[in-house]
Amino acid sequence: MLLYQFPIGVAAATYLEEFAPKNKITDMIEININNLAAVPSIVFGLLGLAIFLNVAELPRSAPIVGGLVLSLMTLPTIIISSRAAIKAVPPSIKDAALGVGASKMQSVTHHVLPLAMPGMLTGTIIGMAQALGETAPLIMIGMVAFIVDVPQGPFDAASALPVQIYLWAENPEKGFAENTSGAIMVLLFFLAFMNSCAVLLRKRLERRW
Repeated sequence: MLLYQFPIGVAAATYLEEFAPKNKITDMIEININNLAAVPSIVFGLLGLAIFLNVAELPRSAPIVGGLVLSLMTLPTIIISSRAAIKAVPPSIKDAALGVGASKMQSVTHHVLPLAMPGMLTGTIIGMAQALGETAPLIMIGMVAFIVDVPQGPFDAASALPVQIYLWAENPEKGFAENTSGAIMVLLFFLAFMNSCAVLLRKRLERRW
């Protein structure tokens, strides 16, 4: 999910912030991105059900579909945080690069983006941590079935950890209470780990002006 989510989000944020003309079209795009960041996750599940399953005819309950749905859900957050990170870079740095003969593309790629990278990475990791605990969009694309065999690829049927916790919590047998507790601890560990990575990256790469 990170392999295509981060480049698309950074590219969209860079274009909107540095290269896009200020007109009604870009204003409408910015409004839609801000609105999508506040849309309930179940709506993205319905979108994935309609496009990826019904139109593209991808396998139901496949991890590739779940990754695409969660990527669409967190992409607005990554774009917004990346734009904020680009805005936080002092304009004097870009002006200095332009003053010594660099093109606008060179000033952005060589100076602005490296300095904005801590904020971009932080927003991406937090967005991924948010997607890790989402259940509603995965239920809509069918990732609630009992899976007997271990998935061998991204197109095999699978179940996400939050969905598995929900299924085990609903089981009345005593043994599933321990499985539910263990799965919750694993989920909390990954959430804490990803948020800690975001904090460490920001502290390590952040520069004070």
